[in-house]
Amino acid sequence: MRGVVLAIVFGVSLSAYDTSHLKKAIEEKECIGCDLRGANLSKMDFSGGDFHGSDLSKADLRESVFELADFNDCNLRDANAQGAVFWKASLERSDLRGLRAQGANFKGTHLNQSDLSRADIRDAKVWKADFTDAILNKTDFRGSEIGGSKFIRNDLRTAKMKNTLLWETHFRDVIMSKTQCIHAKKEEAILDTNVTCR
Repeated sequence: MRGVVLAIVFGVSLSAYDTSHLKKAIEEKECIGCDLRGANLSKMDFSGGDFHGSDLSKADLRESVFELADFNDCNLRDANAQGAVFWKASLERSDLRGLRAQGANFKGTHLNQSDLSRADIRDAKVWKADFTDAILNKTDFRGSEIGGSKFIRNDLRTAKMKNTLLWETHFRDVIMSKTQCIHAKKEEAILDTNVTCR
């Protein structure tokens, strides 16, 4: 109890990252199953890095490069990834709720089975990304380039897709709003089987 009181008095966060994990991540570009909550990983090159199963909730990833990196089964809830590059990275089965990734690069990224509820993906480069079985509740894609991406088995009705580029984007087994369907057709998206427009 005394430790908790001291932590509150001196403003020490009880949910801070593990310093040894942060050191390992920066030096080795690899930290599997690590505690990196709230860590500053901004403006660094982590190309090919492996963060599989790590907790990066509320971490600062702004303008960092994560090309071909592994973020499968990670927690990136409320992380700041504005301007970050996730080119051909894998973020499958991850918690991306509230992720702030405005202006980020998700070209060729695998986001299968991830939860992107309330994620901010505005003005981003999202060419040929894979959103199969992803949860897209109130995900904000406005102004993003999503051409050639795959949306399979998604409910997109609450996703914000105004002014998105959807050329050759594949939609299959999805539920969309009527407005989204009209926009997708205008953008020459590919509406495959079982696309429901409500």
